[in-house]
Amino acid sequence: MQTEVPILLMAFIRPDLVKKAMERLSKFAPPILYVMGDGPRSESEASLCEQSRKIAMNPTWECEVIPILNDDNQGVVASFVKGMNIMFSEHEFGIYLEDDIMLSESFYDFAQEILLTYRDDTRIGHVNSTNFIPHYDPKDYEGSYFFSEYAFEWGFATWKRMWNLYDVKMLDWRDVNQKKMLGEHCFNSRERKSLKRMFDLHCDNPRPLAWGYQWLFSCLHNKALAVTPKVNMSLNVGFNRNDSTNTSGENPVANPIASCRFPLIHPSKICRDAEYDDAVSKLVSPSYLSVFSGKARNRILAAFKSLGGNKFR
Repeated sequence: MQTEVPILLMAFIRPDLVKKAMERLSKFAPPILYVMGDGPRSESEASLCEQSRKIAMNPTWECEVIPILNDDNQGVVASFVKGMNIMFSEHEFGIYLEDDIMLSESFYDFAQEILLTYRDDTRIGHVNSTNFIPHYDPKDYEGSYFFSEYAFEWGFATWKRMWNLYDVKMLDWRDVNQKKMLGEHCFNSRERKSLKRMFDLHCDNPRPLAWGYQWLFSCLHNKALAVTPKVNMSLNVGFNRNDSTNTSGENPVANPIASCRFPLIHPSKICRDAEYDDAVSKLVSPSYLSVFSGKARNRILAAFKSLGGNKFR
C-alpha cells in the first residue's frame, strides 16, 4: 500500500525559481520527484530550459528522480495534463507544484496524513497548501483544517481517483444545471458571471488558456471538497516578473508561510465552511456594490487630497 507521496514539479525557463523551490523541497526531502520540463518556445529560451532541468533533476537529497521532458513546446496546459497522467499512472496520490510556489516544510507531512486519511472518501478531492485568509479563526473550532469549495492551484495534493474524473475539455459543463451549480458555489452575482464566463471559455476549447478552471469545475461537479489548512503553507513568488505566464503585477494574497502543528486534529464533521468561503469570495471577487463603493471612496480621497486634505482617512 502506497504511503510515500511523490511530487510533480514543473520546471520551465526560470532556473532561479526552480532553485528556490528545490531548496524548499529539501527541507522535507520527498522520496520521489517527477520533473516536468516543457520545451523552449524560442532559441533564446533553450539555455534557460536546460538550466532549469539540470537544477530540478539534481536534488541535494536522496530521492528517485523521474524526468518528463518535452523536446518541443507543448504549453503549460498540455504539460500539466501529461505530467499528472504519468504520475497517476504509477501512484495513488501525489503533490503538484509549479516552480514559483514555495512550500512550507510542514506541508509534505500534512498532505501525506490527509491523503491517507481520506484516500477512499470521495467527498474530499483536493488538498490546499494555500490559505488565502490565514487569520480566519472560527469560534469553538479546534481542527487543524476545514473544508472549502475553493481548490487553490498554488501547490496542492490530490488522488488518482479524483484525477480520473478530470476532463481538460470540461464537456460536462454543457449538461449540468449551470445556474444551480454557480448559485450554490458563488456568493455574489459578480463572482457567478465571472466564473460562468471562464467555464464557457474553457468548455471544449482546443487551445485552453489554463487548466485550473477545469479542475475547479471537476471538484464542483463531483461535489468534492478541498481540505484547507488553518495556516498558510505556500507562497507564489512568480508575480511581477516578465517571464510569468499567468501572473502579473503584485501578488494580491502574499501571506507569510507558516508551519502547522502536529499531531493534526481532524474535524468531527465533513462539510463546507461557508463562512470561510464567503470571506474568500469577498477577497477574490468582491460584489459590484463593494467594487463601486471602493472606487467611489478612492475618487473622493483623490479629490480631497488634491485640495490639500492629507489628513483625510
